[in-house]
Amino acid sequence: MKGVFSAPGDYIYFKSQVPLHKIPIGTKQWRYYDFGPKVVPPLICIPGTAGTADVYYKQIMALSMKGYRIISVDIPRVWNHQEWIQAFEKFLDAIDVHHIHLYGTSLGGFLAQLFAHHRPRRVRSLVLSNSFLDTRSFSAAIPWAPVVSWTPSFLLKRYVLTGIRDGPHEPFIADSVDFVVSQVETLSREDLASRLTLTVDAASVGSLLLSDSLITIMDVC
Repeated sequence: MKGVFSAPGDYIYFKSQVPLHKIPIGTKQWRYYDFGPKVVPPLICIPGTAGTADVYYKQIMALSMKGYRIISVDIPRVWNHQEWIQAFEKFLDAIDVHHIHLYGTSLGGFLAQLFAHHRPRRVRSLVLSNSFLDTRSFSAAIPWAPVVSWTPSFLLKRYVLTGIRDGPHEPFIADSVDFVVSQVETLSREDLASRLTLTVDAASVGSLLLSDSLITIMDVC
């Protein structure tokens, strides 16, 4: 891992071209990027525990050039899955988006599936990367899960970063790992505690109304 992180040039260019939106909806603060033509249903990207809206900047730039509308969001500070479903629906209503395609990574993929199960008329397709259907394995692996909301920030970050492999990498992979680590550093203790709570809180995905042809599953090593 590099000692000093230097933001990639294409990320700096992205930040100069795509505005970051911050809006309060109810008691939740939403942080998101919205880029591309507004006349098409958007692809909404939901990050994993360690991610932010920024981690999809390459997808935003590449896909918007092909005519897609991409919305990348931070997971707001919610503490159970029903609260997530309600908060996400209010977010869609606030930005006047009715039908969506969802792309979720890890925890983001799980939350995308939960939303598709409970609000099937709004979701047209799913793309899932390294996601899961049930939280039981995570709660079993974290003995301190019942007190995650009280855990100090440095322990939360240490746990989250154990899922990001260290060691020798190709330069492109090493830069990507450094970028994700830099994003974790921007998250508050409450943000991390909320996301880990969503990971260990007992829940599983029920049956989806989407046909198999509208669900894409990616397993990335």
